[in-house]
Amino acid sequence: MIDPYSRHAARMRKQRRHALASQLCRVFSRAAKQAKTAVSPFKVGDYVAGDDPFNGSQEGVVAIITGPSIGLRTAAPKGGTLVYYDYRQVRRPW
Repeated sequence: MIDPYSRHAARMRKQRRHALASQLCRVFSRAAKQAKTAVSPFKVGDYVAGDDPFNGSQEGVVAIITGPSIGLRTAAPKGGTLVYYDYRQVRRPW
């Protein structure tokens, strides 16, 4: 019978705790990373229209997708500026 208070048993308990903690940390960090990344239904190069009370309503081509934000390259007179919208405020114009 193994003495539960021996050094070997104590070391094994500590290693199991450490292994479990590192596994849980890995699982939670992966889940947090997936939760932060929003899946946008649009791809770079799609022609879309964005409607926002602050940016106004503009049509353009999707140039950048970063998380929940979509950068539209508009055909504005200023020379194709980038306007950022939340992907939930963007739709296909037809």
